[in-house]
Amino acid sequence: MLILKGIIIGIGKIIPGVSGSMLAISMGIYQKLIDSINSFFKTPKQNFKFLFKIGIGVIISMVFLSNLILDCLNKYYLVTIFFFIGLIICGCDDIKQNTSKKYNYIAIISFVLITLLGFINIDNQVNITNIILNFLYFLFIGFVDALTMVVPGISGTATLMMLGAYEKVIELYSNIFNLSLLLDNLKLLIPYILGIIIGMITTVKLINFLFKSYKEKTYSAILGFSISTIVLMFIKSLNSFYTLKDLIIAFVLLFIGIFITKKINHVFND
Repeated sequence: MLILKGIIIGIGKIIPGVSGSMLAISMGIYQKLIDSINSFFKTPKQNFKFLFKIGIGVIISMVFLSNLILDCLNKYYLVTIFFFIGLIICGCDDIKQNTSKKYNYIAIISFVLITLLGFINIDNQVNITNIILNFLYFLFIGFVDALTMVVPGISGTATLMMLGAYEKVIELYSNIFNLSLLLDNLKLLIPYILGIIIGMITTVKLINFLFKSYKEKTYSAILGFSISTIVLMFIKSLNSFYTLKDLIIAFVLLFIGIFITKKINHVFND
């Protein structure tokens, strides 16, 4: 079951507009992930077992499903996005249970800020030929990607798009086992992974502090992030013309996504 949840979280990493950490919240494992990373050496055997299973699932989805997801987005964008909206929509209700009305203003502020930032779309791809600058760039990209993995409601892929690195990272995932590109991939993969490790360690500690010291305020901000993500996904998905059949299928898949999330939560919590 943990591997399956890791696969779903990994898919969230390669879908524009979807937050992997948001999916983790909706499946009830986000806080445990944070605690396992933050206090890894206190109970290393238990934490490693938990993180290993999640990590295997994430790697499986990111490596083996990246091309499939990109193909679905290119051919069936609306129904694919609506399905993933269904997967994350339940998480908003779970987050809301950890907030109080007196902090609603924080949710509203974060919603407005993230929504405004979401309309910024820089599609220019960054091309750096200098080896050292390229190393530093992918170190930075890995750090930013780790930040978006930890902070719920922020889409890592949407952020990478704004930084002009989305296509490069997706290609890195899909070609990771291509031996003919091994050396080229390692030049990008090594700094990228280092950036993720550094970003994970620093960001997890910050998030852990916020949850312990300002739990309701933090959840209120996350709620705003999450709602803005769903709204932006709806807006972006409806920018093109679709038939009535497309819309019906999309909404059916949205409810299937909600059902799957609830079912997974039920099985895991039991």
